[in-house]
Amino acid sequence: MTPKLLKILLALIFSVILWVFVSFSNSYTTTFRVPVEFTNIKEGYALLSQTSSEIGLTIKGEGWSLAQITFGPETTFKISTNENIGIQNYNVSDAIGENRWLSSSIEVVSISPLEIGYSVERLNYKTIPIVADISIGIDEGFGLVSKVELTPDSVKISGPKSLIDNIKSVVTEKYEFDNNDESISTQLKLKEIKHINFENDITNIEFVVQKIVDKTFNNIPIKIVNVPNLRELNLFPANIDVTLRGGLEDLGIQDVESISAVVDFNDAFRDTLGFVKPQITIPEFTTLINVKPNKLKYIIKQY
Repeated sequence: MTPKLLKILLALIFSVILWVFVSFSNSYTTTFRVPVEFTNIKEGYALLSQTSSEIGLTIKGEGWSLAQITFGPETTFKISTNENIGIQNYNVSDAIGENRWLSSSIEVVSISPLEIGYSVERLNYKTIPIVADISIGIDEGFGLVSKVELTPDSVKISGPKSLIDNIKSVVTEKYEFDNNDESISTQLKLKEIKHINFENDITNIEFVVQKIVDKTFNNIPIKIVNVPNLRELNLFPANIDVTLRGGLEDLGIQDVESISAVVDFNDAFRDTLGFVKPQITIPEFTTLINVKPNKLKYIIKQY
């Protein structure tokens, strides 16, 4: 870069800095909205309601001061309850001095609304169940092979008694689990409830997804129940084969003892067709696909 070009560049930078300095030294007026935060609430009490959650401010001041508010950290307009309880009305302009971010160099031109009503009520506690607001999409060939478990499955909440009494459960934020081909273990955030505090706002959700397969269990013995004295029930055959559909890993650890086949003597005694069907009990999260044979011949003997 030539000396002449460098001088031009420096002059340009100086001109910009001078323009910014002069501009920000001028007085400006701006209007914005800011959320209201109530402070100094009496211990054991909570905010129940408020007529406005934010206020509109029109302020006037030097550009430097306004820039600090506009581009600085997010702020709130604090209103002290002075530990008053019950229904209250507050003149918002009385709180200007409590909000240090409104420095003495800034003039508050207008406030809207001029008055805010609020109510402070005794704090109450309650433990309620958590409900997961979720949708689960499973890939083809896979399936859900467990309960959807939340840990913890309940939460202790606190807030005004009149609100607490009407809250029966709290839901998580909505979440979609799409195209799953594996198990899930992750955290969900509880959905906020106005004026209600949660002891913990996170719960862990877990469920198991596995590849779905069929498996046949052979020679399952049939148990006969409710046989009266001096009677005997003989089944033909005495064993059956059962095909189940379920998770690959879960079915892999199941055996014949995991399945129960039962015939009630009374069903045979009342039968008019010449056969009975066994009642099959299978492991949770499996589906009964086939029973072979599904009809059993029988003989009732009497002694």
